[in-house]
Amino acid sequence: MDVTDRLLAADGAPGRIPLYRTIADGIIRDIRRGRFQEGSRLPASRALARTHEVNRATVHQALQVLKREGWIETNKGGGTRVARRSLAGPMVGPAPSWDRIASALLGRMLAEAGVPDGPLDGAHDLARLAPEEKEFPAEAFAKVLADVARDGALLAYGSPFGYRPLRETLAARLERRGVPADADALLIVNGAQQGLDLIGRALVDPGDPVAVESPSYSGALSLLRAQGARLLGVPLDAEGPAMEPLRGALAERPKFLYTIPDFQNPTGLLATAARRRELVAAATAAGVLVVEDAFDADLLVEGELPPPLAALAPGHVVHIGTISKALFPGVRVGWISGPREFVHRLAALKRIGELTSPPVLQAALNVFLSRGDYDRHLLRVKARLKARLALAHKTVLRSFPVGTRCERPLGGWVLWVDLPEDVSGRELAEAARGAGVLVSPGGDYAPDRADVPSLRISVARSSGAELEKALESLGVPARAAVRRAPRRAPRAEERREEALIQI
Repeated sequence: MDVTDRLLAADGAPGRIPLYRTIADGIIRDIRRGRFQEGSRLPASRALARTHEVNRATVHQALQVLKREGWIETNKGGGTRVARRSLAGPMVGPAPSWDRIASALLGRMLAEAGVPDGPLDGAHDLARLAPEEKEFPAEAFAKVLADVARDGALLAYGSPFGYRPLRETLAARLERRGVPADADALLIVNGAQQGLDLIGRALVDPGDPVAVESPSYSGALSLLRAQGARLLGVPLDAEGPAMEPLRGALAERPKFLYTIPDFQNPTGLLATAARRRELVAAATAAGVLVVEDAFDADLLVEGELPPPLAALAPGHVVHIGTISKALFPGVRVGWISGPREFVHRLAALKRIGELTSPPVLQAALNVFLSRGDYDRHLLRVKARLKARLALAHKTVLRSFPVGTRCERPLGGWVLWVDLPEDVSGRELAEAARGAGVLVSPGGDYAPDRADVPSLRISVARSSGAELEKALESLGVPARAAVRRAPRRAPRAEERREEALIQI
């Protein structure tokens, strides 16, 4: 059974996922996440039918599946109740303070995402990827939005798949990049983050392994942890995910491999064409789905992009994209392209939780794309970005302590800075905050949450003299951190090199 068949298997047989199975899966997730407590009554079948916009016969089929699998029980006169399966163990003692719990969870999520949880006023922001508001094409987009909003049909609910003309436009753009794309196998989502969330919800049960790059996008790591995934970190080398560790992770049969081949977040690495071919060949041979996050693919400033992974292994790669990072983050439009039946399953899952994405916003974006406004804006963005990356790279090497390593990316918003050993990235980020500079510590992007002597620098919100000043200011606590770091004994190879130099 290949990747697509395994993804689409229902009740042990490959094929289209029946609607009743999708509804049953959604109820199971609600039980696991505490929406329906053990022993509590489920909504009546009539209410469930209204919620899922299906007939009661389909709901009854879903309930039969749940009963057969032991998730619910029916008692004469007692309705349908969630079975007592001890999913989370008994709750004893006083009721918790939900305010306190929510606050703790929020703080941890913000820390993992590298998002400053304090005021930003007066600080140099080298943490966030969103450009400054003054760089948004606000006036041009507002005119388009006002025009399309006159169409009353766009103010109603739309298809969970998204606005058809936009899907056709995006499919054509993907085809020009070599991604086999079809409007009927493309799902509009509320940003790339929701795309990854839907894939995780569809595939991951608590304890399931998921292979990720190390380091990797903190938002993806937080999301996968919240879904109960066991993260298998795959280190990076100069070409992309290192193949020997990757093969080791694939041998554990992860539910999928999550990778960012274009200007990887947080390192800025552009995976080589050769490594991309090796990666998809290994994943295909192991029968492991590849989830390709191409959120920054439009931001190439030098050279040419290697082929997308989805172009190398159609049917084995789910491609996630977004326009937010190059346009403005508030547009919240992304997409998933992949095997048709799997995309249709994700659309059903989205419908359960989201119903749809705003049609009027999608229609405005379609006009913006179709008449060339986005591409003209993109040229301006890339011109500014190229200058910023060059300046940031030069300033880091000049202002940071000896032994600092930093490669200049060929696109994207970030640079990865490796400092000398024994420097705490988290302590340095905190010291930088005290000096008026916001920056993300490398440990926020580690699958195992380990502190590392690294920083991620974003050039999205600073340019020119302001960017240079921010990096020079950041260099001060960086040099101080190196001076404070405990001196370690030289390694054997370092002693040999020193001896050779003396000879």
